This record gives sequence, C-alpha cells and structure tokens, in this order.
Amino acid sequence: MTVFLMIGAIGVALALIALLVGDVLDGFLDGILNLDALDNDLFSISSVSAFVGAFGFGGALGLSLVDNMAVAVASGLVIGALAAWGAVALTRRLKHDQRHTFRSDSLVGHPARVITAIPEVGYGEIRLIASGHVRKFSARAERPIEAGTDVWVSAVVSPTAVEVRLANEPQQLN
Repeated sequence: MTVFLMIGAIGVALALIALLVGDVLDGFLDGILNLDALDNDLFSISSVSAFVGAFGFGGALGLSLVDNMAVAVASGLVIGALAAWGAVALTRRLKHDQRHTFRSDSLVGHPARVITAIPEVGYGEIRLIASGHVRKFSARAERPIEAGTDVWVSAVVSPTAVEVRLANEPQQLN
C-alpha cells in the first residue's frame, strides 16, 4: 500500500508543479516528445498528474478494500483514467470558453458611444464594451453624429469598422 500512496503523492506533487509552471513544462514536454499528432490536452501535465495521483490513491483504496494486487491495479487504472478524463474536460472547457471569446459579428446590437465625431462621409470612432473589454472601432453612419452621442451597432463593415445608428432609432432585426 505504501507504494500506491507514494505514487499518489507524486501525482499531487506534479499537480502543484503544474500550478506553478504548467505552461512552461507543457511547452518543454511538447518540444521533447513532439506529440503534435496526438491530442495535446491528453498529454498535458495536468492530465498526467491527475492520472498518476488518482492511480496511486485509487490503488491504495483498492488494496485496502480487497487484499489483491490485481484488483488494486485495476481500480487504480479506472480511477486514474476517470481523473485524467476530468482534467482534460476541464482544461478544454477553460481554454475554449465561448462566452469570453470576442467575435466581431457578435457586435450587432451592442450599445456604444461616439468618441470621435462621425462625419456624413467617412469614419469617426466609437467605444463599446464587448466580452468584458473596452474596444474602440472606426464607425460610419448614414448621417453625421457628434462625439458623446449614444449609438448602437447596426452592421459590421470589417474587423475594425462598424456601422452605427442613433440609440433612439429602432433596431431592425433580420
């Protein structure tokens, strides 16, 4: 049982290292092992440490319940695989959270404020809050709009430019 507990402790130590220097260590291991063909989240330091720690403690649990080494190893493998799967799922969710990903096509309908007057022909500037960040865009409009006026984005012209309407004008839904 001591061996399983030591393996579990090594997993916990790896998890602590992952918290401190995980990205550096993942980049180092990726450079050495060159696992680009495989899913890199599966072989990240967090998933490996979760597997090793859960394997050790799961094996110790199996050995304490049933005094059989094969059962201990099997329970350690199952619990370790579940822990690694959970670490991979959590890592993917944290890395790919769509609520905080900025996309310019999601700007339509957002309120904004003109910070540089928009002339009848040409562009001014607006400021808006999107995905929790203050962003500045070039803006055009059908008529001149003075600085300090509240507007809303009616169309995306390019990744850095939008078309706006006055805030008191009704929004047209497509």
